[in-house]
Amino acid sequence: MEIILNIILFPLFMVYLLIIIIRNYLYNINIFKSTKLTCKVISVGNITVGGTGKTPTVIALAKYLQQQNKSVAVLSRGYGRKSTGTQLVTDGKTNTVNWKIVGDEPTLMAKHLVNVSIVVDENRIRGGQYLIDKFHPEIIILDDGFQHRKIYRDIDIVLVNSTMSKFKNRMFGFKNFREPWKSLRRSHIIFLTKANFVLPSEKLQAKLKTIGLPLFDTNIIPSSYILDNKNNKLDFDYFSGKTALLFSGIGDPESFTKTVQKLNIRILNTINFRDHKKYSKTDIEKIKTKYINSGADVILTTEKDFIKFEITDLPIYSIPVTMNIDEKGYKQILKLVN
Repeated sequence: MEIILNIILFPLFMVYLLIIIIRNYLYNINIFKSTKLTCKVISVGNITVGGTGKTPTVIALAKYLQQQNKSVAVLSRGYGRKSTGTQLVTDGKTNTVNWKIVGDEPTLMAKHLVNVSIVVDENRIRGGQYLIDKFHPEIIILDDGFQHRKIYRDIDIVLVNSTMSKFKNRMFGFKNFREPWKSLRRSHIIFLTKANFVLPSEKLQAKLKTIGLPLFDTNIIPSSYILDNKNNKLDFDYFSGKTALLFSGIGDPESFTKTVQKLNIRILNTINFRDHKKYSKTDIEKIKTKYINSGADVILTTEKDFIKFEITDLPIYSIPVTMNIDEKGYKQILKLVN
């Protein structure tokens, strides 16, 4: 069935690819022009569909720039939100907007960032100008902005998942890509993410070297605590030796599994939903049934999924993660932004 579906989708992908190539060419020769804002813009994006770790990268980068005494704001499209137009997620001090209004990832960013204003807007130029007019940031981090060329960026950071090479070994792996591999050449820095989960293949490393851009490793690591459904922080020792059912709705569920595997928790079963999953009562019942049948002690999920989950009597906990970026990568960014 999957092969038949891929065969059907292949012509559509080729049309999409042709549109992307023509669009990029028109930007490259200045027929299409990018609008430059009055502050620095750093884009964090990728060339594949989800799963590279953009959200924890944006959070880590914002915190680092704050440590360098830079005033920072974040601009996102707010994928999957119910609202349209310019929507303030947080002014950096208060955060009361429902995730359904602004999207799950901006909500997660707001939870972890202090004194960082966050706005979602499908019109990035309008959203960026709103941030400038209202908050006067020195730097705007453009979340998932590599394909959004209408807004000029001073630094383009592209994330490449270390496990990405597996797509190259699959028939019709094309559907995982947003644009051709050679598009990486218009970026300034490449982050090879989740390098602590799997060593990138020789083939992937060789392809990255042909791009000839600064390349830095980043690692996804669990925080020093697990959250319960009241956001209380519990020490990992509390879960040592326990068994767990895992569920998640993220672009790269394998990374969540690998994160849990590094802890002293035995995984009995997993449920993988689609990315940006909105959980229904049916989904909750499915999780409950799997949990009971598995005999697991606890249910573990990602923090991104946890903020969307209704409170239940189930023993559900989330594992926050952080992106550990090579210090040389930070210095390269600071060099380019100053």
